[in-house]
Amino acid sequence: MNQPGVQAASYGIGAIFPIVVLDQAHRWHRPHHPGLPEQQADDAYGMLVLRWTGPSGEEGEAPTLLMTAATRAPAMPPNPAELQAFHTSLPPGLHLIDLPARYVIGPWSQRPGSGLSGPHCAA
Repeated sequence: MNQPGVQAASYGIGAIFPIVVLDQAHRWHRPHHPGLPEQQADDAYGMLVLRWTGPSGEEGEAPTLLMTAATRAPAMPPNPAELQAFHTSLPPGLHLIDLPARYVIGPWSQRPGSGLSGPHCAA
């Protein structure tokens, strides 16, 4: 999971979506939708990630949008005000979520169904 760049993730129900892991520490949880992920006291939660949720016809733009936004992310772990300011600055279709590492399936460029050959990295 130390691979920089855009990763593919899936909740296991078929849909694969692009993400960028902002903080690999498993201390994030979103207790109330649509609230932002919050830091928790222990490590039984998920990583803070930036997720793209745009329409499938626009997924070609997702890696650039994600990486551009990720370069502006606050240093981890951010304080709540920094996280809120970053969230507010995100373009439509990008969201901050908490995500357990088991849902990350490898590099976006090698995601299942992309038509590219090569090994798929397991989370």
